[in-house]
Amino acid sequence: MKHELDETSKEQLAGILTDELRVLRAKLCISQQDLAIRIGISRQTMGLIETKKQPMTWSHFMALLMLFMSNDGSAEIVRRIGAYPPELERYIKINGW
Repeated sequence: MKHELDETSKEQLAGILTDELRVLRAKLCISQQDLAIRIGISRQTMGLIETKKQPMTWSHFMALLMLFMSNDGSAEIVRRIGAYPPELERYIKINGW
């Protein structure tokens, strides 16, 4: 069984989440500033990610994923857009996250 996701898969998942950041923030009624604080980055960095001027790192992706997956409303969106596919769920479970 594969215990790692390749870099291309990680970039694709981060891209999917980046495309829907505004929608997900709206679902949680949270500002860029509040979201940035929750995952430990600056509001400026969050803005650059949201406007696709800076790529989302894997660490940012995982932090955002955990935040969005902890809310029923945003978790449904994350699943529907394909940012939390079964292979990522297995990857997380296998690696003990």
